[in-house]
Amino acid sequence: MKSYLIIIVFVVAIFNLFAQNDESVVAQVGNDKIIAREFKLQLELAPYIPKDQNIPKDSIKYDFLYSLIAEKLLANEAELIGIAKTEKFQFFFKPLEDLFVRDALFKKEIDDKVKLTADDINSGIMKSQVKLKTQMISSKDSLQIYNFFNHLKSNKNIDSLLSINPEISSKNIDISLGVLFDEEIEDSLYSLNVNQYTAPIKSEVGWVIFIVKNKIFTPIDLQDKKSTDNIKSIIKNRRINRQYKEYLNNLLSGVTIKINPEAFNATFSLLWNKLKNKWSGNDTINYFEISESDFQNILASTPQETLSKTLFDLGDKKIPLLSFLSQLAFDGFNVTLIDSITVLQKLNQKVKKFVEDQLITQEGYVQQLNLTPQVLTDLARWREKYLAQFYSNAVLDSIKLSQNDVYNYYLDNLVNTSNIRLLNIRLITLKDLEEVSKILESLKQGTDFGEIVKQYGKTDSLVNNNGETGLTPVLLLGYVGQIASELNLNQVYGPIQRNDAYTIMQVIERQDSNDSLKLSFDSIKNQLRNDLRFKKLNERLNKITSNLAEQNNVKIFDNVVDKIQTTRIPMFVYRLMGFGGRIAGMPLVTPFSNWIKSDKQNKSLP
Repeated sequence: MKSYLIIIVFVVAIFNLFAQNDESVVAQVGNDKIIAREFKLQLELAPYIPKDQNIPKDSIKYDFLYSLIAEKLLANEAELIGIAKTEKFQFFFKPLEDLFVRDALFKKEIDDKVKLTADDINSGIMKSQVKLKTQMISSKDSLQIYNFFNHLKSNKNIDSLLSINPEISSKNIDISLGVLFDEEIEDSLYSLNVNQYTAPIKSEVGWVIFIVKNKIFTPIDLQDKKSTDNIKSIIKNRRINRQYKEYLNNLLSGVTIKINPEAFNATFSLLWNKLKNKWSGNDTINYFEISESDFQNILASTPQETLSKTLFDLGDKKIPLLSFLSQLAFDGFNVTLIDSITVLQKLNQKVKKFVEDQLITQEGYVQQLNLTPQVLTDLARWREKYLAQFYSNAVLDSIKLSQNDVYNYYLDNLVNTSNIRLLNIRLITLKDLEEVSKILESLKQGTDFGEIVKQYGKTDSLVNNNGETGLTPVLLLGYVGQIASELNLNQVYGPIQRNDAYTIMQVIERQDSNDSLKLSFDSIKNQLRNDLRFKKLNERLNKITSNLAEQNNVKIFDNVVDKIQTTRIPMFVYRLMGFGGRIAGMPLVTPFSNWIKSDKQNKSLP
């Protein structure tokens, strides 16, 4: 099996690449329709991994479609039984809704207001063809740099000036379009001739003087759309950044928000009590995260009186501690050191960002951007994903197993059997999409996955403190085991989505046992219970979904499906959101196609 190709791209580019105006109906679920354009987008922008990885490529479309239909059916059922109205659902979904509202505000007030002129583009083309070889003179002390500048006017021997000013540093820098953050500084540099220099400039590294040492001209092909689009993108992104700063300054200036210290301290206590128990004594691990189950436990065990404490006032609106916890659960909360001061500092940064986001979000709701067609479409897509997952979780919670059930499962699958496959898998499972993208970038740069795993340690319940499962029967590894059993040794695979997090894996050992395993029941009964519960869950969901398909008169239009051409280039796409944040380009569809049997399939064809 080939390695799974990991590609990270901005979703805007991908939407432009794949979006088509094909409104043909692929499938009908009750009154809902799945159209070809939406179907293609979701299939192309998600790393869909069918449970049966040996199915023909042409069949993956149908496998994906059956899973998509199942998700829609379960989501509709969740809506009917009132899951969307529960506090738990709102806790996890509301931050996503706010994120899309902020994104719509960013597009309206910032992105849409940036227009490029012909002069902007011509200037960009000119700069893109010239590389400036410069010498950057820098100092933290403004007086020193101005003295150097004044001496430079009369003494052109830079080396001699540097020798008598050892506290001033010098290094060579190549300048091309977009290298410098400030467009005005870039303009001033490009206006200089060779051996001319700028006046002292205040920058993030202190005070600097640029001296142009050479100009290298390399013409570009103006017929190359990729090159010209890249030029436009660099210029527009700079203008967007400028507009962004101006807009935020106008929106937030004069606004004073007071954080309730009692509510803030209560939040810190809730998080610290979870984090301080995660350290295992392994000093090589530098990543500790509060998981979704941790947040669920916090919700269940914290008095309502505490959760409803006002964190701050936003005009007439009181923002409770619960809303802040909700945002933390959505973003993820992690630290690199189990230290109360570190956690306090991180939490302080988070609350400042939360206040800013709430001010921005409020403006979006004032402008009723939550009602715009694009926001409604995006939210409906994600709401369906969340509802289907919550419904599955509710069914799972209803499954009760006796000790005898689990023991019989142990006898049948481990004691009274042979040819048991054992795998040792390295796993990293993270909620923070930015952290996931860092790992993927490190892999692309050639960093060994084993070294990365050592840094993160135990991020998954299946692994030890070294991030490895140890040689374990596939049976005890659940969905991860199903996928890993098809991988080659040392192959890095992923990311795949499991619940609200993303998993990257590598199989480093594989053995086949010809004898029954001598694993004590007590040592693995919890893992066995979980595996059996998920098997029972699949059985129940298969039956529920099949019945719902009949009740909703599901129709699949295979003549439309067969015409849809897909690249199936494996990729993981994330979407950068306005005012900060990122999400998966599309909700990742969970493989679930076994509910449709041949007789059901025939009934579904019109």
